Amino acid sequence: MFVYDVSWRELERAIDQNDWQTALQNQKGVYLITDDRTGKRYVGSAYGEDMLLGRWRSYIRTGHSGNKGLKPLDFAYIQSHFRYAILDIHKATTDDAVIIRREHHWMKVLLTKDQRFGYNH
Repeated sequence: MFVYDVSWRELERAIDQNDWQTALQNQKGVYLITDDRTGKRYVGSAYGEDMLLGRWRSYIRTGHSGNKGLKPLDFAYIQSHFRYAILDIHKATTDDAVIIRREHHWMKVLLTKDQRFGYNH
């Protein structure tokens, strides 16, 4: 289930809003990034510092947040063609292993490790 689906520019604006910051910095989760031009997807998880907020701030800052499959892409391309959604959301107290299992589940379901369909490596 998609909890929210926003463009890169919408995400950039949203993470500066207090209500989004409060919600996202206290939630672990699994998220989906979709390239609206090619249809390719990337599944990631957030459970570290500032949880979802920290991960998405990193995407806004770098475009790729250190992910190998996204690094080769031009930042302007990412800003124009990427969309961000939450697949699973969990309380901050959820064990990280649960989040990682859910991340792998979604990678398998969405075929994101297959280079024809996804950016996960």
